[in-house]
Amino acid sequence: MTPTPSLRNRATALAAVAAFSALLLVLAGGCSQAPDNSATDPAPGTDSSDTVSADVRYICPMHPHIQQHGPGSCPVCGMELVKKQIEANVPATSVVTKRALETQRQALYWYDPMRPEVKFDAPGKSPFMDMQLVPKYGDDRADANGGIRIDPTVVQNLGIRTVLPIRRDVQATVRVPARVVADARGQARLQSRAKGWIEKLHVRAAGQYVAAGSVIAEIHSPELVQAQEELLLGPDSAAGAAERLRRLGIADADIEQVKRAGKSSRRLPLRAPVSGVVTELGVREGSSVSADTLIADISARDALWVEAQLFPSQMLRLGKSLQATFSLPDLPERRWKASGGTVVPVADPITQTIAVRFALDNSGDALPLGTQLDAQIRGATTAGVLLVPVSAVIRTAQGARVLVEVKPGVFTPTPVMLGLRDGSDIEIRDGLIASQRIVVSGQFLLDAEASLQAGLAQMTPAAEPAIPESEHDHD
Repeated sequence: MTPTPSLRNRATALAAVAAFSALLLVLAGGCSQAPDNSATDPAPGTDSSDTVSADVRYICPMHPHIQQHGPGSCPVCGMELVKKQIEANVPATSVVTKRALETQRQALYWYDPMRPEVKFDAPGKSPFMDMQLVPKYGDDRADANGGIRIDPTVVQNLGIRTVLPIRRDVQATVRVPARVVADARGQARLQSRAKGWIEKLHVRAAGQYVAAGSVIAEIHSPELVQAQEELLLGPDSAAGAAERLRRLGIADADIEQVKRAGKSSRRLPLRAPVSGVVTELGVREGSSVSADTLIADISARDALWVEAQLFPSQMLRLGKSLQATFSLPDLPERRWKASGGTVVPVADPITQTIAVRFALDNSGDALPLGTQLDAQIRGATTAGVLLVPVSAVIRTAQGARVLVEVKPGVFTPTPVMLGLRDGSDIEIRDGLIASQRIVVSGQFLLDAEASLQAGLAQMTPAAEPAIPESEHDHD
C-alpha cells in the first residue's frame, strides 16, 4: 500500500525530531564526562577541601602574619623576609590540616601598619595608604603582660641567647679621677714680720725646691737696722735686742753673724722653715712688704694628699672603711696604694661633692703637685649580690628593664632596679629572681616588638572607631 503524501510528511518530521534529540544526548553526555584527574585526586576517604596546597612563602621572622610568594621586606619592621616551604597534600587525618591552620591563625582584626590604631573588620585595601591591610592574629600576643611569642627556629636564626643571673660577693667600687694636692700638715708659710723692702730674692718662681734653712729673700727694714744697733751697744741691751730680732723672723745664725761682724747689716736674710717645694711666691725684688705680706708658701715634698671628689650616694655605698689604688692614665701598670681615707664632711656648694683625701708616701716616685690620677676606691663587701651582664640591660627614659624568657619562645620585658656595677656585670636590686632566664643577645629587637604589641593592645575601638567592611571595600 502506497503511503499518502500526508503520512510521508509526518514520518519525515518524526525522523528529524528523533535525530535532533539523539544529537542533544550526545552533546550532553560529552559535557558531563569528568576529565581524568587520577594523578591529582586525593586518596580514598580524604576530604579534598582539607588539604593544603604546596607553596613557597616568604615570611617575616618578627611578624609571621606577613607572607608573600616572592622575596622582599616586612612593611612593619623592614626585616628581610625568610623563605619557608609549605608542605603539600596534607590529609585531613594528619596533625596539620587546612582547617586546623585556619583555626590557629584566626585574625582578630586587620590594620594599616602606618595607622595601627585603626582596626578593620575585614581584609582589603587601606583607605589611608596604597597597601593591603595586615591581619592581627590571636596568637601574636604571648600573654597579658605585653610579652611576645617567637618561633624556636626564628630564635635560633636571630642568635637570641639567654642566661641565668648569678650571685656572688661584691665589693663596692667607685672609679673617679683624683688629683695630687699638698698635705696641709707638711705646709709652711714664710711672711715678713717687719715693714720694709725685698732687696734680693733667691727664689724666682713657684715650683722651685728649697731646703730647710736656705735663704729665700733678703729684706731691708729700718726696724731691723735699729734692733742690730741695740744689739751692738753692750751686754745690757744685747739680750733684749737679740730676742727682738728673733721675733721679727731673723735666725740665730744671722744674729751671731751680726755680733761677729761688730756692725749692723743693711739687709738680713729670711730663711725657709721646712724643706719642700715653693707652691706660691708672693713678692718680687723691690717689693714693699709689711707684717702680713706672704713671701713664699712651701709644701713638704714627701707629704702629699691624693684628693678625690665623691657624691654623697657613692659615699653611702662605700661605707666607712676605704681603700684606694691610684694610677696614671697613660701608665696603668704603675700603681700607688693607700688606705684609711679622710672624708671632709662638707659638700661643695657648686658640685655637691665631698672630698676624700688619702695620704700618699711620695718618697719613692716623685709625683708633682696637681698630677691627675685614676682612682679606684673600694669600700665594704656585700655577700650574695644578684648580677646580670651589663649588655642584658635596656635603659630607657622610663627606667631600666631586662627581657625575661617566661617559657620557651615567650619573652616579657621586666622593669628592674639597678645597683652597683662590677666589671662587665651589674647588680639587680629589685625586679628579678635568680631562676629567671634573661636575654643577653638580640634583646633590643624583641623589646621593640613587645613595645609595639603592648601599644596595639592598649588601643581600643573607643579611641577611634573601626571602619566597617562596607566602607573600605568600595575603595
